[in-house]
Amino acid sequence: MGNETIKGNFAVQDLYELANEMSQKHWGIDYTDNIELVDDDWIQQNAVFIYDRKTRERTIQMSAKRNAGRSKDAVLKSLLHELVHWRLHSTGKPCRDEDPEFIEECLRVGASISLAKKAQLALEQFLMKEKTIG
Repeated sequence: MGNETIKGNFAVQDLYELANEMSQKHWGIDYTDNIELVDDDWIQQNAVFIYDRKTRERTIQMSAKRNAGRSKDAVLKSLLHELVHWRLHSTGKPCRDEDPEFIEECLRVGASISLAKKAQLALEQFLMKEKTIG
């Protein structure tokens, strides 16, 4: 059985452990913020990075129902994508899906890029710029 058929219905503690492993691997630091699993069955998104300006808390939120229907690999790619948001935000760098810094870091660590039009356009622009520089 390949990883594509293993479902990504991780417990929140598993997600913390995986986030910490990925953070250590890519940035040499522990993941120190929040992860929440919600019961909503999301259709438009796989995960979300939230920064609460009042409490200054950073949270990666995922849908337990959405994860359960996806492969383990797909869930891990979404988690890594959100970790890129977290890492760039925590270092004061631009971290929106369409920011060149975000695109560059996603490509560097192997995270997925959002399928949103703005993000895909930003990816195309980034790759064209890299092609002309390189």
